[in-house]
Amino acid sequence: MSERLIIVGGVAAGASAAAKARRMNEALEIVIFEAGPYPSFANCGLPYYVGGEITEREQLFVVDPALFGNRLAVDLRLNTRVTGIDRANSQVTFTDAEGVPGTLGYDRLVLATGTEPLVPPVPGIDGDTIFTCRTVPDVDAISARLTSVTEGGADRPEILIIGGGFIGLECAEQLIGRGCRVTLVELAPQVMGPLDPEMAWPLEEALTAAGGTVITGDAVQAIEHSDGRSVAILGSGRKLPFAFAVLGTGVRPNVALARAAGLELGTTGALRVDSQQRTSDPAIYAAGDNAEAVFLPTGTPVNIPLAWPANKQGRVAGCNAALDLAGAPADDPLRLRSTAINGTSIVRVCGMNAGGTGLTEKQATQLGRTVAVVYLGGPHHASYYPGAKPMMIKLIYDPADGLVLGAQAYGEGIDKRLDVFSVAIRGGLTVEDLEELDLTYAPPFGNAKDAAVLAGFAGANARRGIAPGLAPMDYLEGRGLDDATVVLDVRSAREFDEDPLEGAKNIPVDELRQRLDEVPKGRPLVVVCASGQRSHLAQQLLRHHGFQDVRNLYGGYRLLSQLHRMAG
Repeated sequence: MSERLIIVGGVAAGASAAAKARRMNEALEIVIFEAGPYPSFANCGLPYYVGGEITEREQLFVVDPALFGNRLAVDLRLNTRVTGIDRANSQVTFTDAEGVPGTLGYDRLVLATGTEPLVPPVPGIDGDTIFTCRTVPDVDAISARLTSVTEGGADRPEILIIGGGFIGLECAEQLIGRGCRVTLVELAPQVMGPLDPEMAWPLEEALTAAGGTVITGDAVQAIEHSDGRSVAILGSGRKLPFAFAVLGTGVRPNVALARAAGLELGTTGALRVDSQQRTSDPAIYAAGDNAEAVFLPTGTPVNIPLAWPANKQGRVAGCNAALDLAGAPADDPLRLRSTAINGTSIVRVCGMNAGGTGLTEKQATQLGRTVAVVYLGGPHHASYYPGAKPMMIKLIYDPADGLVLGAQAYGEGIDKRLDVFSVAIRGGLTVEDLEELDLTYAPPFGNAKDAAVLAGFAGANARRGIAPGLAPMDYLEGRGLDDATVVLDVRSAREFDEDPLEGAKNIPVDELRQRLDEVPKGRPLVVVCASGQRSHLAQQLLRHHGFQDVRNLYGGYRLLSQLHRMAG
């Protein structure tokens, strides 16, 4: 009789585990229990189906259910919920699609139970106008409701989005595209919590410019339903009527089954696993959003529910469980091991892209860790080639050894730069290493000096002491400044007159050599231009003429203006 691998959960991690297990062990019996009606669906694509960018519902299904049986010889049992794990007897209990209970023994078990939504304890939150966006039936229900309200005469129905993370922002974008009047409410002072505030702010601006309303620092305290209408009451007292709401307040690891079975949970509330994805029971593996990982920049446990880590962990769990059952030794070279993750992610909101990888400045502050930061703005490809659009990069590194710890960016073309920084973190590269990167270049794709390389230049030059900088948030809040500090704006006279920087002295960079006598000596200087490039040149010029304490304002006046808008 063949040995049996049972996998609980058939979406990203579970499906990956099954496919890898089959490739590693043809003799193995593999059973997947999936509580929902669909396996291996594209949950990251769900908002785009709501908005119509994904036009065909069938496009959401990554793998046809028949393929599990025909190609992988997997016994896929849909609408079947596992209700318990009997570790002593190596079996699970379940309820099948007909509601009939049963038991089935396992030789190895993989838990890929994913997440469950965080539903705030708000009166009325369970009303029939409140939806989540996590499964195909969820988006079916949202689409049906949208059709119902528009056919009922609402030209531009009012939609409430509760939560400003990935799902909330993506649903807001898509429903604005469907002609809805969208209001997004986020308890935190910013949308997209994984990013630093100034790097997330352009998403809020883009959503507002597209016609949406964004309310941060406030929360829904109650929801009233009457006569087919719903009204959300915020903590501030504001009342928001809506036709329906999408709940995007976050998720938590779905570990109820594991907890009941006595498996060890980690500090994040997810299942603690080793590098082979084994839980505290060596016969049980866990993978995906219900399992912990290690955060590479800090070496500490994290639970980051993203698709790529889930797929990778599922592959590792499936491989090692299959090798166990083939009798492979613990040190078999075919065994896979999970490595630390960076949490690399990206989102698009109404034409604005933003994302990050690794450690944020906000996290570093919470950890009490000293980091250095540079900002770099510029076009996403050669400025002379048609269609060049701006982007902004924030690079975070260790000032002691130059090790790249994290990066964030917004604008066009940021995906490939964030990927470069993610690889740099993985490879233990420094800002000096970034200077030496050999990246693709042609005018339609980038610049001869790519932004990722230029960020390395900025960080390395700061470490060498020849180009110290000042972060714009520090400038705004007066950190590192005193009454003796002189702010020198080296933009052109026209730029300065059209949009002056309060308290700054304007000497255009092209006139600076001839007007050095107008620059006070013996006083700290902060040099400013539009983006930070001309001010870098001015900084070096001043250094060579004997000015000792000269800092360049990273990101320039453009970023500073954005932060002023963000501050209100």
